[in-house]
Amino acid sequence: MRLPFRAVLAALAAAAPGLAAQALPQTTAERTDYAATSTNAEVGAFLDSLELAGAPVRVSEMGTSALGQPIYFVIASDPTVTSPGEAAASGKLVVYLQANIHGGEVEGKEAVLALLRELAGARRELLRTLVILVAPDYNPDGNDALGPQAVNRSEQSGPALIGQRADGKNLDLNRDYFKAEAPETRASLARVYTTWDPALMVDLHTTDGTLHGYQLTYAPPLDPNGPAGPSTFVRDRMLPALRKTLQDKYHESIFDYGNVETPQAPQSWDTYAPLGWYGTNYVGLRGRMAILSEAYSHADFKTRVQVTHDFLVEILEYTGRHGDEIRRLERAADRQTALEGASSAPRPSLAVAYRLASRGVEAVRLEVMQQVRTYRLPVRDRFVDSLTRPLPAGYFLPAADSDGAALLRLHGIQVQRLAREWTDTVEVLTGTELNWATREFQGHHLLEVTGTWARTPRSVPAGCYFVSTAQPLGRLVFALLEPEGFGLARWGAFSRAPGMQLGASAGREFPVWRAERAPRAPSRVLP
Repeated sequence: MRLPFRAVLAALAAAAPGLAAQALPQTTAERTDYAATSTNAEVGAFLDSLELAGAPVRVSEMGTSALGQPIYFVIASDPTVTSPGEAAASGKLVVYLQANIHGGEVEGKEAVLALLRELAGARRELLRTLVILVAPDYNPDGNDALGPQAVNRSEQSGPALIGQRADGKNLDLNRDYFKAEAPETRASLARVYTTWDPALMVDLHTTDGTLHGYQLTYAPPLDPNGPAGPSTFVRDRMLPALRKTLQDKYHESIFDYGNVETPQAPQSWDTYAPLGWYGTNYVGLRGRMAILSEAYSHADFKTRVQVTHDFLVEILEYTGRHGDEIRRLERAADRQTALEGASSAPRPSLAVAYRLASRGVEAVRLEVMQQVRTYRLPVRDRFVDSLTRPLPAGYFLPAADSDGAALLRLHGIQVQRLAREWTDTVEVLTGTELNWATREFQGHHLLEVTGTWARTPRSVPAGCYFVSTAQPLGRLVFALLEPEGFGLARWGAFSRAPGMQLGASAGREFPVWRAERAPRAPSRVLP
């Protein structure tokens, strides 16, 4: 019903140029003096009003939430771009801004709506170098599950009524990027990542962890298995520059995301987990740039919206100024990753376990006993490997695992199906120990797989799947399929194979084999 209405809006705008001069809409937060936040319906109405007023946006739907709500998706461009092909032809970088993945963390939603409005006026110059994709309310079910702030976000300073963290299936969407069980995740993989392939993703949150002295904290992709160039650029150049700009230009204090274990006696400032289950880490594994933004939940709502807005503006300004370098880094990452998998460049050893590492001792502002104090602490803002496995040429999956193959295709990974049996030496994980977690997490008992890798001749039957690492997403292939890591095996993805059922504990071969070279048997690439 909404799409025909938008078609009417477009026709009206074309037929009556005077409509563009009408007043641009206010957000719910602005209209209520930051006493309330937008429902998903109000987000849709705001976006419709922007289109009607002639803003340089095209509004559609990324998909449908678990409870059937539209997930609004905006393309901001000037001149109009409606497809990835048109964006590529324009020569502009594509940036994706995502807000409200956790329904109660609402300032990102309000900030991106205000920014979209500004693109019709003072900020339109940003569209000279960028195509900006926006999901202002990525988790509409969580957003609209309104309840008292004291219940839904007890450590947050307003607004009075806010949504809940989980989606309509009670899933944490920021733990779902690998397994992609939620319709919201599946929609973003299909509609954003494998279609538009944005050069930069910004994920907008609110932190309610350690009390500190910053209005906002941030993080780059943290999984060291991702191609180094894009993530290192974000961590070592982009974020430090943005930190300085926000202090100098807006007098807003921001810093690296982190927590301390004991606030009264802090020992280090530690970032969060490097797992690709999280959105920005996932994007880093794809060889693209990403920024996690965490507004400080104890600041008032208006302050959180403002600092998030200012951070976004400066991210976009910086990206536009450095577009050529960003494009060069992502292309180099794609090429290097494909060459590694093909053995045309040295194959790296990649992490299946991690440990925190420090960039050095710095001043960190913490709130202790209602006073902000400065401590000299190691800033542990990155991870290095503590256990590695060499990158293989690829992985063989059982012929029966069509669901696994389909999931890999959803991620944009090329998958081949063997048309004929192939005999070769492969690596098999033998003497496998399966350690299932006793407590459920996100609807699963997580599985830790250990064993001993052995090289052995094997016949790979016709119908089995081969997933090569000689492709731009080769590092993501490793992260998803390496059995001892934190990929799909950790979520029990292969537990229905013979001998892998819940309760099996030891002595089995794991059903995913590592290939030393690509098979030379006839095969078909899955569509």
